[in-house]
Amino acid sequence: VSLSSMRFPLLASLAFVVVMSMEGDESQRARRKAPAPEEPVIVVGGGLAGLSATLEAVKHGATKVILIDSEKALGGNSAKASSGINACNTPTQEKMGIEDSTDRFRADTMSAGDRENDEGLVEVLVQESAAAIEFLEDAGVNLGDINLCGGHSVPRTHWIPSPKEGKPLPVGFGIISALKKQIEAIQKEDPERIKIMLESRVLGLVSWNEFITGVRVKGPDGKSGEISGKAVVLTTGGFSADKGEDTSLLIEFAGAEKLRLPTTNGAFARGDGVKMARAMGAKVIGMDRVQVHPTAFVDPAAPAALTKFLAAEALRGKGALLLSAKGVRFANELGRRDYVSARIQKECAPLPEGFQGGSAGQPAALLVMNEKSIDDFGRPAFNFYAVVKKFFVKYDNADALAKALGVETAVIKKTLTTYNEFAAKTASKQRAKDSFEKTVFPVAFDEIEPLHVALITPAIHYTMGGLQINKRAEVYNEFMNKSFKGLLAAGEVAGGVHGANRLAGNSLLECVVFGRIAGKTAAETVHKGDGILKHPSTGAGEAIHGEL
Repeated sequence: VSLSSMRFPLLASLAFVVVMSMEGDESQRARRKAPAPEEPVIVVGGGLAGLSATLEAVKHGATKVILIDSEKALGGNSAKASSGINACNTPTQEKMGIEDSTDRFRADTMSAGDRENDEGLVEVLVQESAAAIEFLEDAGVNLGDINLCGGHSVPRTHWIPSPKEGKPLPVGFGIISALKKQIEAIQKEDPERIKIMLESRVLGLVSWNEFITGVRVKGPDGKSGEISGKAVVLTTGGFSADKGEDTSLLIEFAGAEKLRLPTTNGAFARGDGVKMARAMGAKVIGMDRVQVHPTAFVDPAAPAALTKFLAAEALRGKGALLLSAKGVRFANELGRRDYVSARIQKECAPLPEGFQGGSAGQPAALLVMNEKSIDDFGRPAFNFYAVVKKFFVKYDNADALAKALGVETAVIKKTLTTYNEFAAKTASKQRAKDSFEKTVFPVAFDEIEPLHVALITPAIHYTMGGLQINKRAEVYNEFMNKSFKGLLAAGEVAGGVHGANRLAGNSLLECVVFGRIAGKTAAETVHKGDGILKHPSTGAGEAIHGEL
């Protein structure tokens, strides 16, 4: 362009603006196309969902993952899981002669959740269940045994076989240990690929326009700062221990009466992920659905303790009975968790201090096992409960139990005799169904054999509600009426999978299935550049912080 600024000052000025604008556009385009160091995937929460997301993000090409956890060690509540992980159509089921199907598994999950479940998420859960078992077995976890747990039409809850001798390996701890080893192997090969930050609490999310671009973190030294990333995966767990007066999600959604119940969760189950995402406009669903597990051990040494040790559902799956203080059965021991909990609260009174330390005013039942059910469960695993934790008391026979309980011996004997009639039908492969609709009777009880008894009480165990996600684990923004870009969630922090009531064994499965999906989606987000974007001409944008 050649113009005289003396003769045509206005045209000259316009031409200058056009040229500079064109050059500016080219410069902006060049800057946007220029390669830049890849920003990390940030995973918040180091339980099973977080570890699964981390490994899957690396598998799908993420060059850097930052895994943040507020505790001193990874694992969360996942490390305490004791009954197992569900799956259908697995080699182990086939080997054990168990006939199962995706239709059966889907129906059991939907039925347990009173059909309040997100059917699309349940479909993903069921279809990916066998692959989840394969993922864990490839990591070195032996899931070669299967339990029948409450609410299932067939056995499908995979766990680590209990040894006949030696130290047992709880399934949750075994899974977490195996995945940690995989992460350590990646770190050894490339120290920069995965960075783990422990004792570091994420205070909130950082956004830029419609994108989640990082987190605010308070480190172990008490200092706070921001970490930028192109995808954030929330795997922070639920809010079963969130009993703080001011910001308690339990009080807000489930009611103050829930605070009177003990919990099986660690103090870290505060609902942090739900709170920080909600502050950014994330939609939550099913928040009033809080699962009360029927069998938390009452510790004779501390019966009033508000944090209880879970009595694995596998104990009942292998034949343990539930009796009231009157010495009678009152429920189908293998019924849904909400059903069994309700029956305990209705039919069982608090036990006095004179009987195994009592239940400190909480309704409690007797969990009764014989030698056969103990052997089937695994004696080393049982000895952890009985010898190490001292939850069980051994009675020589039914007479001794009746005397300690203060009931007529005939009552206990009649309870066992009636139960044995159905157990005999099961043993001879006849159909059996008692007055509680129970159809599986794993063992028979002899009135003259030793009986091992522990006290159990219902406790808050799991929160079905949480952040609304889609099949790609993307969190939904209710203000923008679409999913966030760069924000994902998996595990108990997310809602929709379980509906009104979670089926036993689906928690670990959800963590693996949707943790892996979240990790893959996060890696794809990074590769596509769906992270921080600024206005194309000004480079401006509004940074927003959503904090707890």
